[in-house]
Amino acid sequence: MYVDIEGPAGGGQAGRLELLHEEAAGTPRGAPPLLFVHGAFLGAWCWRVHYLPYFAERGYDAYAVSLRGHGGSGGRDEVATASLSDYADDLAEAVAAFDEPPVLIGHSMGGAVVDLALRRGVAASAAVFLATVPPTGLAPVGTQLMLTRPRLLWELGVLQGLGPGWVDIDEAQRLLFAQGLSPEALLEYTGRMQPESQLALAEMGMPRWPQWRGVEVPVAVIGAEADLLIPPWLVRTTAWLYGVRPRWIPHAGHAAMLEPQWQRGAEVVAEALGELILQR
Repeated sequence: MYVDIEGPAGGGQAGRLELLHEEAAGTPRGAPPLLFVHGAFLGAWCWRVHYLPYFAERGYDAYAVSLRGHGGSGGRDEVATASLSDYADDLAEAVAAFDEPPVLIGHSMGGAVVDLALRRGVAASAAVFLATVPPTGLAPVGTQLMLTRPRLLWELGVLQGLGPGWVDIDEAQRLLFAQGLSPEALLEYTGRMQPESQLALAEMGMPRWPQWRGVEVPVAVIGAEADLLIPPWLVRTTAWLYGVRPRWIPHAGHAAMLEPQWQRGAEVVAEALGELILQR
């Protein structure tokens, strides 16, 4: 499924955004649809592995969008210069295809994109920020990794500069996952990763003060307890800025939706959704 986007495109269907969908199973529960937004280096495919079927089985129409230049979307040739603002435009285009405002669920960079889209007035029923880039930016955690885990930071640079085929998969395992994946799954996931927009990466390093004010929809902030990229202290900061208590996925790393025990994260998201929908 695709929705039209404006601007240059290359890769995927030209000028179009990939929108994956798992239809709600059983009797409709009257809940709004869910729209998952991936993080840097990924695509909508990361949600299809586990989360889209999981939430569809629980009565939600579950969707995932690939931002321009990612997954099966157009714009691959232009992704190096895409900004967070461009990605927010993509999300607005995807939301416009819905008959009712969806719940926006953003992971990592996708959380920053959701935040920006909401401040522009994109319609949503609620928002879930999952291991998301905080409004304070990533410069502090970059410094922390440089001092404590420089090899992991190096591998991120390898992924960005040379592509997934050059990444040390053992280091990728440590960076993204708290639980041991099978070699087959690890190769599959790292092989589907891709370089990210250099501009968007630079923007994520900078704080967005005081732009954290102004999100009017109900919000949940969820962190992964063993996340090296968005550690718990950053999650607590983000939750404080949104005025909510943080929720935690136990024993999970940054890519919680792909962990062997991915159900732990899905259950935390499901619990948050139940409470957010009641607040509408």
